[in-house]
Amino acid sequence: MESAAETPVKYLKTENINKIFLAVLVSSIILGIISGYFLSTSNRTSTQALSTGSTNTPAKAASQDTRTFRDFAEGVIQKQPAPKNPNDYVEGTHLLVRIGGTPVALTSSVVDLSQYEGKKVKVFGETQKAMKEGWLMDVGKVELQ
Repeated sequence: MESAAETPVKYLKTENINKIFLAVLVSSIILGIISGYFLSTSNRTSTQALSTGSTNTPAKAASQDTRTFRDFAEGVIQKQPAPKNPNDYVEGTHLLVRIGGTPVALTSSVVDLSQYEGKKVKVFGETQKAMKEGWLMDVGKVELQ
């Protein structure tokens, strides 16, 4: 019998390490390409519906979602004035001027707020954390008053 001192110690050779690294790298790239292909084809129908503007749900379904747009305010929408110093940070693209209340800075990626400038409206949205303004709202629905 061989003793523990007599058994040869096997070390990984640099050639073996390079082969293992290359095999892992190539297989990772191939698996990444395959998974990317399947993810892109499974998401294609929803992306096409968004780009064409057609979905299976009626257009009013999003505007009636009271869980998402639970905050609201009434007033007149005005364009956010440009800052005097161009380096100043401005929150929101528009202001909702309220009688007897703090103006609300408005922003929206869903509604074109410029269509409602100078009009009395009721906006529904979600309050966001503001850095400078008293109230910042992401608008999801606008009703003319």
